[in-house]
This record gives sequence, structure tokens and C-alpha cells, in this order.
Amino acid sequence: MQPKNVLSKAAVIISLCAFCGSVFAAPVSKTLTKNEELYPQGWSVGEQVKFKKGTIVSLNEKGAVVTGVLASDTYLRPQGWERVINDYSLVSSYAGSFFSPHWIHGGTIYNMAVPSYGHIRYQDGTSVTFSEQGTVLSGIIAEETTVGIGEGQYGFVVFRKDSELHFYENGAVKTGTLSEDTKLHPVGWQNNAIDMENAGFVEFKAKSVVNLTPTGEVTSCKLKTTLKWKNEGQEIELPADKVINFTEQGATVTE
Repeated sequence: MQPKNVLSKAAVIISLCAFCGSVFAAPVSKTLTKNEELYPQGWSVGEQVKFKKGTIVSLNEKGAVVTGVLASDTYLRPQGWERVINDYSLVSSYAGSFFSPHWIHGGTIYNMAVPSYGHIRYQDGTSVTFSEQGTVLSGIIAEETTVGIGEGQYGFVVFRKDSELHFYENGAVKTGTLSEDTKLHPVGWQNNAIDMENAGFVEFKAKSVVNLTPTGEVTSCKLKTTLKWKNEGQEIELPADKVINFTEQGATVTE
């Protein structure tokens, strides 16, 4: 009987170890009682980011931040940092005889362009989510940002400041808000575009949220003007200033 008892105890111990391992591997959340500097996940250099008092941070099993709310405007690398075009940022510098945090006595403030090395300024008081590589998958940008879309293809899109910018794992833009009227290819344009004088490009409205495929084609956005299109082989007219959902079969109005 003794061998059976030993096997039973061993089975219990293995089960407990497996349970404990699953518990400790699960992400945990905590509420910050003060502005706190913490390490984002995936960082290889020991720099910290300050997160906001009274907000909740999500931590991985190693205690690094997966999601948190920034305590101030912060420059961070997005998942698609290699595609960021505006690689310079403006900073202010003071030259004069006396300076205090509240008063400037004489002298001049200068704006200087400095390299950002693929970083984007993310807005204070807003949430950012870090990938396992330490780059930002989603967050609200504090400055207008130009990003290349469509891997191996020419094309740039300007995204509006104070708006949320999401990236796919491969670095392509997933969702953003257009800063200006922009001509892009919708999904299914090869078969559904009627007027091919514009090579299948469609103009989308500034300040509207655009959703993109990993290859840079539009799945939904607001049209700048009315558009003749095909839906399941039938010719239709899509209205301006409405969110249009594009598929390989056609398009429908979703708002």
C-alpha cells in the first residue's frame, strides 16, 4: 500500500504546483496611492515611467507595467516606431540671466527641434498599453503624428493629436483619427470601385476615426464626398459624412 500512498501524495503536490504557477503567472492590478515611477514590460534598460496617482496599473508576473495611466506627457516608442516619419520634436529652452519655475526675468525662450528616435509624445492622464517588446500598442498621442502605412509600399498618413492610436503586433497602424482629408484604398477596391480614374483611391474625411488592415487598406471610416461603389455586384451610392464599412463583397453604412 505504501507505493500507492507515495504516488497519491506526489499527484497532490504536482497539482498544487501547477495551480500556484497559474496563479502567479496571471497579471495583477493595483491602485497607485501616489505618482509612482515603474518599469514597463519589455524594457532592457532600467529607465522608469511615471504613472498617475489614484489610477490602476496592470502588472505582469514580473511586476512590470502592461497598462497604466501616465502622470505627465511622455515620449515612448510605439510598436510601429520604424514607420514614424516626424522624427523630430520641438522642445523649449531658456537663455537669460535669471529663471525660476514661476517667473522669467529677461532672456528669451527658444524652440529647438531635437531627434525623437522613433518616439511619440503620449498624453498625460491617459492610458497606454505596452507590448512584450516594450513598445506602445495603444495610447492617446499628444502631438500630430505621421506614420507610414502599407509595408513595402509608399504612403503616409497624418494622425490627429489628442486622439487614440493603435498598432498591430507587426507595427502597422490599426486605428487612428485622420488629421486631414486623406485618400486611401478601401478593402475590396479592386473589384468594387466604379470610377477607376483615381486608381481606386477614396477620399476620407478629416477628424474621423479610420480602421485599417495590416496592409493599410480601410475597413471603416467617414467619406468626404458621396461615392459610387459596388455591393455584392450591385451598383450603390454611399453617403458622405457617414461611417462606411468596407469588405471584399462591398460596403454598407454603419452610422
